[in-house]
Amino acid sequence: MSGLSRVVPLTLVAAVLAVAGQLAPAIAADAPVTWSVRPADETGPDGRRIIDVVLEPGRRAVEHVAVTNHSAVAVTFSISANDGYLTERGSFDMLPSGTPPTDGGAWLAVPEQATVGAGESVVLPVEVAVPETAEPGDHPAGIAASILSAGSEVAVESRVGVRVNLTVAGEAVAALDAHITDVSYEPSWNPFAPGDLVVHYEAVNTGTVGLTAAGSAAAGTVLGDTPATDGGEPRELLPGGRIEQTVRVPGVWPLGPVRADLTVEPRVRDGSSVLVPPAVVALSATAWALPLAQLLLVLLVVLLVLVLRRLSRQRRDRLRRLLDQARAEGAAEARTQDRQSVTDVHRHPVKR
Repeated sequence: MSGLSRVVPLTLVAAVLAVAGQLAPAIAADAPVTWSVRPADETGPDGRRIIDVVLEPGRRAVEHVAVTNHSAVAVTFSISANDGYLTERGSFDMLPSGTPPTDGGAWLAVPEQATVGAGESVVLPVEVAVPETAEPGDHPAGIAASILSAGSEVAVESRVGVRVNLTVAGEAVAALDAHITDVSYEPSWNPFAPGDLVVHYEAVNTGTVGLTAAGSAAAGTVLGDTPATDGGEPRELLPGGRIEQTVRVPGVWPLGPVRADLTVEPRVRDGSSVLVPPAVVALSATAWALPLAQLLLVLLVVLLVLVLRRLSRQRRDRLRRLLDQARAEGAAEARTQDRQSVTDVHRHPVKR
């Protein structure tokens, strides 16, 4: 099972610091302290990034961690163990110091404190004791070294730790449950281009071993099915863990109802004691893809045609009126000339 070997530093509220303050003295805010915690053997860091422990129920083992003080002053660190979990971003973390462990973290025994000189390392034993009633599978935990930084108003606890993948041997269960939480269609701004089908889903590890899960989705329309689109890198899921993911399927034309076909494939780590591989989850949902951009374009074209026809009709009517006016004026002028000619004849009769 992959993961980070360091626990993200935490900032705790003042209510929790009352407990933590009993374990380690506060460090002045202007005294920078940096340190690291790494897996080790009895002599020092052994090159591992994660402590992997596999034990049968009722068994015990001893591991080690090395706490290295990279600062220029000696520091007394508070050492703790607690249950591990994954954050929303997928990074490994431990429960806060004020929260008692209830799973793998409760099976780890560590010293309460460790004083480490400037630029030095101290190797600490970690006793692992798996209860007789422990359920086979993964029980993630972590070990951290922390200090309190004395500020103007409240103290802040900072901690750095190492991940412990604690596995209880036996017939573990690998299972994944998933469901689509939402499916929608996002049209393209270009009416001559297709849009995207957006599928949101949630996956839950309902088994007793850690999994990685990756989703892919395809779209089905009246024109046929689109190729499946990968939803990104597989995400780790610890037992009981939950993730929310999104898969965006491009190249979908808005032609009414669109079927979203989602596939979520779980995988267990190599060497896991799982008798039955986890089943792939296949889901479907429907969204309406309305051709709004295309309808707007058609509407604009129709309006443009109507405007052009109206303008053309107005020009023809104006031209007809002008022609009628010209004919009327011509006829009136001709009648005027005829009357003038008759008048002239009467005034100047022709002599014979």
